[in-house]
Amino acid sequence: MGLASSQARLLNLTSRMHQIEYKAAKLENEKLQMANASRRAYLEYQEATEKTKIQIKVLQTNAAATYVDITSYGQMVESGFAFCVHGVPVDEAITEGTIKPGFIKKDGKYYAESDCKKTEDNGTTTYTPNAGAKVYIEEEATYQADVAANTEMDVVCRTVDELEKALTKKYKASLGDESVSIKGLNAQEFRAALSNIITLGDVTIIQEKVEQGTNYGFLEPSDPEFDKWESSVATNTSFQEVEDQTNLRKAEAKYEADMRRIDMKDRKFDYDLQALDAERNAIKQEMETLKTVAKDNVERTFKLFS
Repeated sequence: MGLASSQARLLNLTSRMHQIEYKAAKLENEKLQMANASRRAYLEYQEATEKTKIQIKVLQTNAAATYVDITSYGQMVESGFAFCVHGVPVDEAITEGTIKPGFIKKDGKYYAESDCKKTEDNGTTTYTPNAGAKVYIEEEATYQADVAANTEMDVVCRTVDELEKALTKKYKASLGDESVSIKGLNAQEFRAALSNIITLGDVTIIQEKVEQGTNYGFLEPSDPEFDKWESSVATNTSFQEVEDQTNLRKAEAKYEADMRRIDMKDRKFDYDLQALDAERNAIKQEMETLKTVAKDNVERTFKLFS
């Protein structure tokens, strides 16, 4: 009975040893996952440190210049800058003399929609020029040549609606039925979208043509002087690119919280591994004792019958 009991106990301990080794291997794997989680947290933080935002120069009431965040496309246009989106597909042919997007014709004169009051009445849209609204000549407000369908053209976007339409057409293949939405973005979302749009490389910044006190507005790509008024964040002193401290602080707080959580889990895994190792050593010692007892029992049994 003693030998049988020893063998049964030895089998039970062997099974328990296998369970402990399985748990230990599982914990080691989870510790490895913690290392991967730590690396991901660091990469997210590093990415945040590389994010920037674009600011524009404004004059204060005391004539001092300062830079402020660009929080909307309207703010950018009011400051005298707009995007020219390159390679926008033309869905339908455009006939010479057709009014360009962003312009209206009122009483034989051409105005920018942004200089007009827009009213809706039973599905009819009416534009009324504001007092002192700039009058454009026909060559500025209409197409001066036929444009065939399925071709591409550069589009100067004077309003956020025009920018949304141009970008939606530009990326129609990848967007599918979705459309680019910029108008509904809050200040922080727009700052990120602005950086993304510029990074894509499919737009250039256009500055209003202002010479000798006369504002000629944004030129069209077909204008011979268009290239003269193209600009960029890197070369125009009206812009500056700086670190996005708001996102950076959030990233720092998240990184610290993630690392604290990872550290706590890692310590718990170490504690559990130490407990398993202690139990494993105790079982191993008991197994050695049982093997010795079994060996002695066998030897006594053989001596008894010899």
